[in-house]
Amino acid sequence: MIMFMSATMSCAQKTTVVINNDLGSGLSLGYHCKSGDNDLGYGRLGVGGSWFFRFKPDIFGRTLFFCRFSWGNESHYFDIYKQNRDKEFEKFGCTQCEWKIRKNGPCKLNKITNMFDVCLPWKS
Repeated sequence: MIMFMSATMSCAQKTTVVINNDLGSGLSLGYHCKSGDNDLGYGRLGVGGSWFFRFKPDIFGRTLFFCRFSWGNESHYFDIYKQNRDKEFEKFGCTQCEWKIRKNGPCKLNKITNMFDVCLPWKS
C-alpha cells in the first residue's frame, strides 16, 4: 500500500493554469495568484497577454490556487484552480486549464466545445 501511494505521488501529472487577458477596451490586467503554500507574486498582462504556472495537484484532492485580478478601479478574486472542480476526470476538468479573464467573470476553456464557455462569477 505504501509503495503504491509512493508510486502514485511520483507519477502525478503536472497541471498548467493559463490566464489570458480578455478585458477588452485597451485595459491591462493586474493579478496576484497564490495557494496556501505558494505565493506566485504579482504581475500585469497587457491587452491579449497571457501568463501560466504549473504544479502537481495534491494526491488528497486539496489543491487550491486563487487570484486577485484588478483593472481600472475594479478588483475581484477567484479560485483559479480548485481541485474538486478542475481535476482531470471531472466534466470540465483539465490538466491544461485555460481561462479568459473578462469584466463579468472568468471563463474556462471547455474541452468538449473547445470554446471559453464555462463562465463563473467572481467570488468578490
